[in-house]
Amino acid sequence: LIPWTSLIRLPTCEATHTYTNPPHMDNSNRRHFIKTLSAATVFGSGLLSGCFSTDDDSAETKTTAESPENSVGIGVYLGDDSALAPWEEWLGRTVDFYSIILPRDSWDDYRIESVPLEAPIGPIIAERDIVVTAKMFPPSVSTLSAVAAGEHTEQHRNFGRNLVDNGMADAVLRIGHEFNGRWSSDGAVNRPGTFVEAWKRVVSAMNSAEGSDFSYIWAPSNGREQMDDPTTAYPGDEWVDMIGPTVYDSGRIYHNQCDGRSIEACREQHWEKIVTEKFGLNWWAEFARDHDKTFTLPEYGITARSWNDAGGGDNPNFFANIAAWMSANSDVVGWHNVWSFVAGPHYVGPEPLYATTQYPLNPDASEEFKTQFG
Repeated sequence: LIPWTSLIRLPTCEATHTYTNPPHMDNSNRRHFIKTLSAATVFGSGLLSGCFSTDDDSAETKTTAESPENSVGIGVYLGDDSALAPWEEWLGRTVDFYSIILPRDSWDDYRIESVPLEAPIGPIIAERDIVVTAKMFPPSVSTLSAVAAGEHTEQHRNFGRNLVDNGMADAVLRIGHEFNGRWSSDGAVNRPGTFVEAWKRVVSAMNSAEGSDFSYIWAPSNGREQMDDPTTAYPGDEWVDMIGPTVYDSGRIYHNQCDGRSIEACREQHWEKIVTEKFGLNWWAEFARDHDKTFTLPEYGITARSWNDAGGGDNPNFFANIAAWMSANSDVVGWHNVWSFVAGPHYVGPEPLYATTQYPLNPDASEEFKTQFG
């Protein structure tokens, strides 16, 4: 497991909304769902609005497009695979997506066998789509320029073959994630052209693995971060399947006990920023529409108040607001993946699974998440 501190940064509630969870999808329905979402937006409302139909539509398509609510998938990252079954029991449903993180110390880590799994992966992927977060290169071994120059084509092709060999030919890949943040070792800050070329090299190599059917998330951190215009690092529509920013209830607004304001006022102001700032949720959703891409939230969640004095804490309104926002944007939102590392500052779920005393539990936020998505 990569330490969560290497993945979570500082900057990246209005009306409560009752959210209906999607029915469990079988493997073929999930793949059809992912692969057709982008095409559906061309027709205006598409699958997510429940009115995508042509004379040739299959029963399978109609099954996964009954209503806006029923079209949105749910996923989770726990960092402990043995916790998935009891976490799902608490939630009251099987998730559609399950996230893992690839180790990054060497090229030898770019294989599923190197992931420190606490439970067999076979039963997990039999019922869920897998989302793999991976660096484009091991930071201590190579560089983004080397990837862009095509020096690691074989390593990426082998990684693709390894996924196929392990039953993950249709994995969803999040590479170069949070590229607009200076903390990202394979990011695009001050080098968007190199990032784009490296992205294309990785995608081309992985897609050359026989039997592969991968999907790729282009994944900024919500907001501007350290790039004036993150879209200068967009590889192009033919190279991207989904748009998926990282979003956390954390930011400088929470410093110094909100500078004397109530925590509720800080939370409300921060949510407004998350949604309305340039390169915020509304902006990225519109970008996804303009490019006929599925919008996802592959990493999002609450943040403990004690985390760098920057979190909104046990904030149930965050999940109520996320649910309402996704419902309002159901024409483009495909799925969301809560980042609920069992030993980290973002955990939501049952108390017995919480594996740290460093941060307090979030019972109110956990209950709201369950209400909205369970």
